[in-house]
Amino acid sequence: MTRAVAAAAAALLVLGACRSAGPAGAPAAPQETAQALSSVSAAREAAWRPRRFQALFRGEVSPKVGIAVRGYLTLRWDGEALAWKASAPLAGAGREGVLRREGGGAEGLLPGRLASRDVLSALFGVPEESPSGEGASRLRNGRLVLPLASGDGRAVLVSPAGEVVGLLLPDGVRVELSPGAGLPRRIAIRGPEGSAVLSLESFGALPEAGGSNG
Repeated sequence: MTRAVAAAAAALLVLGACRSAGPAGAPAAPQETAQALSSVSAAREAAWRPRRFQALFRGEVSPKVGIAVRGYLTLRWDGEALAWKASAPLAGAGREGVLRREGGGAEGLLPGRLASRDVLSALFGVPEESPSGEGASRLRNGRLVLPLASGDGRAVLVSPAGEVVGLLLPDGVRVELSPGAGLPRRIAIRGPEGSAVLSLESFGALPEAGGSNG
């Protein structure tokens, strides 16, 4: 093997490693890391505090192979489990399920082979798990990447303004978030299997079981 061929092969290996390692960035300064961690902590407290809600998202799913489909996604969170129902054709013939922090029920809801906790993180706009400042990095656009201890490429993206604006999830899935009151106003998911965009249509408190609506 000539030197030129060897150099080219090495360059390809480095390029492949960079692609699989996620977005590259410079090490974040301790002060900005601390500020980002504080912002994520506040977002986690607001999203994962004891509460009950119901929400309606308008969605569009674009698989890698096939045509884009549109529909609606209904969510009902009772504080422990998230009941979801997708209208046809958003989930094929129309599907429903229940998501818990640990367990199944996430298959086919969002693009990618994601665990329930990953789907909940995307829908809530922030993981329940606290990120770590160890290994924090700053991207060229000013966003900070805060890794999660659960690994598999999981991380939280924080904007210079201190908002949680994205997630990195396993299987190369990336989530872009538009923060809102209660839930994200817009959730855009992109991964190897395709992409999806969810836009919040309505959000409100879920009445207690057996309670009065009036």
